[in-house]
Amino acid sequence: MTVPGHRQRGILAALALQAGRVVAAGHLIKSVWFDKPPRTVMGQVQTGIWMLRTTLINAGAPADVVQSCATGYRLNGDVCSVDVASYRAKVAEARTMHRRGRLDEAARLVRSAHELWRGPALADLTHQGLRSWSTRLDEEHIVALQYRASLELQLGRHEEVIPELFELVDNYPLRESLHADLMLALYRSGRQADALEVFHGVRQTLADELGIDPGPGLRTLAQAILCQDSRLTPRPAASQPPLHAALSAHASSFSGGDPL
Repeated sequence: MTVPGHRQRGILAALALQAGRVVAAGHLIKSVWFDKPPRTVMGQVQTGIWMLRTTLINAGAPADVVQSCATGYRLNGDVCSVDVASYRAKVAEARTMHRRGRLDEAARLVRSAHELWRGPALADLTHQGLRSWSTRLDEEHIVALQYRASLELQLGRHEEVIPELFELVDNYPLRESLHADLMLALYRSGRQADALEVFHGVRQTLADELGIDPGPGLRTLAQAILCQDSRLTPRPAASQPPLHAALSAHASSFSGGDPL
C-alpha cells in the first residue's frame, strides 16, 4: 500500500516514528512544514489526519488505527506493525542475549533486524522537519551493523565478516572503530600485511580529510598486529580478548566487550 500525498506521508512518518505514543500537533506541524506553516495549518493537520486514517482503513486497518487525543494524535501500536519499532526491539533483545552469553542468538537477532532495513531512512521523504530523525535512524543502523560484526568476531567468524567490514569502511571511511574491526578480522584470518595496509589507508584518509592522526586505540592495535601480540589471538566466544575490548571501547559501545 502506498499512502498518497506528500502531506499524508509526512504525517504518517511522524506518527510511525513514535508509534504508540501521542504526538503533539505542534510536532506534526514542525515535521511536515518545519518553519513555514501556512495560516490554515491546524485545519490542514486535521484534514491530513482524516485522509490518512481513511487510506489506512480502506487498506484493511481498523477504525482506531489513528487515534485523536487531547494533545495530538497517536498511531495505534496495538493494531499495526512498524519496522523501526521491530528493528529496535530485535537489537535490544540481541543485547540481552549477549549479556547472557548467548552470542549465537544475539547475532541471529541482529541479522533478523537488518532484514527489515530498506535503505537510507525516510529516503522517499523530503520534509526538512524529519531530517533529524533520518540521521538518527541511519546512525542507529550503522552502530547495529558494527555490533553484528563484533558479535561475528567474538564467535570466531573472522573470514566471513571481512567482506561486510570492507563495505562498511568504504561507506564510512572516517569511522576508526570499523577499521579496527576489519584489521582484527584480517589479522585473525592470517592476513597481517592486509591488516596493516588498512591502517595505513585510514591514516592517510584521516590526514587528507581532517588533518588528524588515528586515535590511540587504532595506533595501539596497529602496533599489536605488527608485533603479533598474543592477546589478539582468538579466544572462546564467551571470552572477549582483553586488548580488543580495550581498543574498541573508545570508538563504539558495540565494537567489543559487553553491550550497553
